[in-house]
Amino acid sequence: MKQLCVLLCVLQIPLGAFAQGLVKFSNNSSTLVTYIPAVPPPPNIPTFYFALLTAPLGTVDPLAFTFVGLYATNSAAATGGRFQGGSNLGVTVAGWAAGTSRSFEVVGWSGTDGGPVWNPTWLTGTRPVYFGVSPIGQGFAGGTDTNGASIPPLAIFGAAPSLSTGFYVTALPEHGTVSLVGLAAVSFWFRNRQRLTV
Repeated sequence: MKQLCVLLCVLQIPLGAFAQGLVKFSNNSSTLVTYIPAVPPPPNIPTFYFALLTAPLGTVDPLAFTFVGLYATNSAAATGGRFQGGSNLGVTVAGWAAGTSRSFEVVGWSGTDGGPVWNPTWLTGTRPVYFGVSPIGQGFAGGTDTNGASIPPLAIFGAAPSLSTGFYVTALPEHGTVSLVGLAAVSFWFRNRQRLTV
């Protein structure tokens, strides 16, 4: 029985190698992330984190994407709108087989108030003050496919249909600011309405 278990485990090794594709999770000088700070800006640009989300090929709803466990950051080695996640030779993506195509997007947020861990509720609810979502790209994951062919790692940022532009990580107004603006608008409308009926 033990020998059968060992044999099954050994047989799973090649299948596991084919199950994970390779991508380059970093941007370049023509696909920078633009940080738009609040007024007044903080004294130092905070640490930002980035997460890779994927969906079946052709998905256009940004909310239909799921996190694949891959992070990047704007470390000291990647400043001025650049970020790096893993090796330039490529990093594996669980659930994205080599040679298969998927749609993908990148989300970015400030670590100061969001921390280093992705939270999927940020796409639909309360999110960190500084937050942004890239356009949607698509491509084939690199690696060794089921036929044994070697495919170079997919550059998440690069020529289309990868992400050929950067994106913005912007400061969202606080809830109190939004409430005050709404209250001012209602007051202004009510005041003008009274003038018209007098």
